[in-house]
Amino acid sequence: MDDISNYVYRIFTKEELEEFRKSKLFLGNELDFNSGFIHLCTEQQIKETINKYFKTEQTYIVKFKISDLEDSLRWEKSRNEEIFPHYYGTLRSKLIVKITNKAYNEL
Repeated sequence: MDDISNYVYRIFTKEELEEFRKSKLFLGNELDFNSGFIHLCTEQQIKETINKYFKTEQTYIVKFKISDLEDSLRWEKSRNEEIFPHYYGTLRSKLIVKITNKAYNEL
């Protein structure tokens, strides 16, 4: 993976990613809807995010370029007072840079 200053990541379940690729749009899951934004993370936050929210599921790490999202990307305090990237909009599949298939225990 790459430099924290250039990329952000979204952790998807298999079903979420299949639907995203099919519809070409991702509006978020239930947690995102309840929060009012799509949860993203930095490279350094991936493992903790998977272990906290996706521990029993096969996950896909989807990489996005910050410069492609910056109009609707905000950096805000979240768990443990850490700053996380939050996306206020609809993610488009054409903005995907890379998809990595990882189980939480492979990180």
